[in-house]
Amino acid sequence: MGSVNTAGANASGKAYVEVKNDMGRVFRVGETPKQILGYPRWVVIIAAWIGMMLAGLLEYTWGALSGDLAAGHNWGLGQIGWLFSVFVIFESFVQIFTGTLRNRGILNVRWATILGGIICGVVAYGWLSVVPNGPVGAFEAFVSYAALGGVGSGMVYSSAINIVAKWYPERKGWRTGFVNGGWAYGAVPFILGLGAATSAGGAPTLPLGSSFQFFTSANGYIMFQGIMMTVFIGIAGVFMKDPPKNWWPKEVDPLNWHKQSTRDLMSNPISLKHYSTREMWATPQAKWLGAQYALFIGSSLFGVAFYYPFAIAMGLPGLAAIAGFAGFALNDGIFRPFYGYLSEFIGRKNTMTFGYSMNFIFQLSTLAGGLMHNALWFVISAVISGGFSGTNFPMTAAIVADYYGETNNATNYGSIYAWKALGGSFAAGVAGLVMTGTVFSTASPTTPEWIRGFVFGAMLALLAALTITFLVKRPTVEDMRRAEAKVGAGGKAEAGAPTR
Repeated sequence: MGSVNTAGANASGKAYVEVKNDMGRVFRVGETPKQILGYPRWVVIIAAWIGMMLAGLLEYTWGALSGDLAAGHNWGLGQIGWLFSVFVIFESFVQIFTGTLRNRGILNVRWATILGGIICGVVAYGWLSVVPNGPVGAFEAFVSYAALGGVGSGMVYSSAINIVAKWYPERKGWRTGFVNGGWAYGAVPFILGLGAATSAGGAPTLPLGSSFQFFTSANGYIMFQGIMMTVFIGIAGVFMKDPPKNWWPKEVDPLNWHKQSTRDLMSNPISLKHYSTREMWATPQAKWLGAQYALFIGSSLFGVAFYYPFAIAMGLPGLAAIAGFAGFALNDGIFRPFYGYLSEFIGRKNTMTFGYSMNFIFQLSTLAGGLMHNALWFVISAVISGGFSGTNFPMTAAIVADYYGETNNATNYGSIYAWKALGGSFAAGVAGLVMTGTVFSTASPTTPEWIRGFVFGAMLALLAALTITFLVKRPTVEDMRRAEAKVGAGGKAEAGAPTR
């Protein structure tokens, strides 16, 4: 079943051994998390969760915030939509570079998290809070919120989500969902605060004195969020640390895991090896993983970008718009660990097919509630839709580690996550084009245009379900050997790839 490869000691003098299975996958066994970290591994997971809750504010408060920014700066739907899309593009692609620097030991996970919090917090949001009106202000919004905000939040996301599989390679399912869920529901208190503090949710109602009136405006609230992000992401970053490459918990025999396996491993077997990123992309599965990711993110982020302004456009009460959108974000995050847990029983693929299909149904139901001017129908459908819209994020992160291993997961998953840039373009910019027929429309969509947009968003979810069901398959030994042959010696020499 395998053999002992080498023995050694870590910096603290604690012994470990490296063993290989029949496929050549390396496992470093013998060190406990406390010997490596000085504290239990769950502390890292909590720190990652806190970082995700704060960094996700740039994405999940946008729907509630964008109306006030548009009104204050005379921006149209096109500008707001493309601001969001460009943010997603930067947030997506920076993860490849963050993961590469992390794998090569240039930027460790601790400093990537801390720096990301500074960039997306006091730098990006601090700048956005003081942008002037007019074309100059619009340009500054793209640089501050979209570019710098995307870079900073992407650095935190990459750091936090990939660390779960590294510390829990044998039980990554619900833990990945738990950490990932913070990205969505961490925004809920701020969405409710925005509803109280800004004109989009009605007259300012926060019980603050006149000296604090700045914080009852949209711009003031942006500044407040930026400060909160930088401070608490920085604290969380202090506790972030990767395990040694190929680390495996000693309580699970890596060569006989199938005989004493956790439920998660039985439903989602470990990868044949730790693939380098080049080897991963030499397998046929990788492109379909990326495609399904982009498609479903387009559907999911359509809700983030447009549920709130759609409710306002349909004349629903401000309370219904806030409740629907806040409930959407809350359920989006809360249900992510549930999908991780469910996947331990029915597998990642079946879980994703289920979630994607149900999101298709309830996104159209949300449209129907708004068109019928039925506030209760809209709120219930939006909240249920939120529960399904987060399926993709933890499941794709977990399935990439299942298929391609944990050692290079920061870069491997980062290269899949980069497809979010395409999905983000679908969600806001392209959806706005579908609805209005122009790239930078300044007019609000009419009812028929809203219908076109929602049907477009729902169809993306349906296409994602078909892709994950019929085209995404676990790499076989033959796939692995062909990938190794395509990449050759260059792939094995890639930073982070284990020697064999």
